[in-house]
Amino acid sequence: MNKMPRKELFLTSFLIVNSFIWYYGIRSLLLDASSSFAAHEAATAQVIYYSAIIASSLFGAILAGKIGRIKILRFWMVLGCIVTAVPFLFSNLSADSLYVISLLFGLSFGVGMPSCLAYFASLTHFGNRGVTSGVTFLATNLAAVILLFFSDSLAMMLAVSFAWRIIGLSAALCLKPVSIEAEKVERAYSFKLVFRDRSFLLYVVPWLIFCLVDRFERIYCEIFFEPEFFGFLSAVEPLVGMIFVFLGGLLADRVGRKRVVIYGFVALGLGYASIGLAPYWDISRYFYTFVDGVAWGIFMVIYMLILWGDLSHLQGASEKYYTLGSIPFFLTELVAPFFSSYVQGIPEANAYAIFSLASFFLFLAVIPLMYAPETLPEKKIKERELKKYVEKAKKVREKYD
Repeated sequence: MNKMPRKELFLTSFLIVNSFIWYYGIRSLLLDASSSFAAHEAATAQVIYYSAIIASSLFGAILAGKIGRIKILRFWMVLGCIVTAVPFLFSNLSADSLYVISLLFGLSFGVGMPSCLAYFASLTHFGNRGVTSGVTFLATNLAAVILLFFSDSLAMMLAVSFAWRIIGLSAALCLKPVSIEAEKVERAYSFKLVFRDRSFLLYVVPWLIFCLVDRFERIYCEIFFEPEFFGFLSAVEPLVGMIFVFLGGLLADRVGRKRVVIYGFVALGLGYASIGLAPYWDISRYFYTFVDGVAWGIFMVIYMLILWGDLSHLQGASEKYYTLGSIPFFLTELVAPFFSSYVQGIPEANAYAIFSLASFFLFLAVIPLMYAPETLPEKKIKERELKKYVEKAKKVREKYD
């Protein structure tokens, strides 16, 4: 890979930070706005929002090959600025206006996200993609906490989101165009060819299983745990994930992506197994809280930024890989309202079976990973192992000299 200016990498990383913070802010805003509506209306708004994200991501990935990656990124930022100002046009928020806002917010997030992630992948390489991704997501989490802290009302949240998107537009205007050759590859490569990639399927199936299991267990945990402990869980897990989003990226560059992902699944499986065996013991609850945060940190950085960049560098068509690779994350939020009442209706006496079943599925998800190829080149792993061995040898020699 040709060396790219650090300025380009910084701007693209900032766009990722900008976009995910905007996503977190808008999601929080929609949840707050939906709380004043009936349950079925809030669920409908959620379905519309995540359906729009998935559909617009698919459309954006196709459009990027036709009009160019930079053009769609700039259009994406402009659209985000316009859409963020739309809620100010509604004096009274009705169910219909909530649906319209949810649709517009979903479209304005999804349409450019694949191109943003693909541009990031083009500026990184196998040896530094992990740590760069970890730093990017760590900055995202830290900045999200800071911005949400200052947004104490819906109007303030919208104002902050609008200003934040304007800053993102400024960064997008400074990006340089992608090579014509890269855009030709993007046009030629179809979604069907991505599904034919065995490596993609072996990685995306465990990711889908994790997202479904974790989402449904989250619904159950909300009614199973006491409100105080669930509040503790909701506060601690993001903090643990914030740490491991960086450590996961760092380890992915050192020992490989596959090994780190397997570690995450095994650890989370053990967490669910422990709470399945003793759901009322504090130690099993705290252990589950910790490993769930660890798993989310590892999986977010590897599945959202690293893996699809690795595979698309080998095959081409980054937009398509990132689009299809991110769908499980949004799909689980899309289907959650349809199963929420059923999950909440499960008797507390079945907690042992519910958590044990989750553990079983997570261990089952490891099976495809056993056959998945390591996307970090073997040469990189051996170079790091050799470097580590040389450093140890030097220390031993210095000790006896």
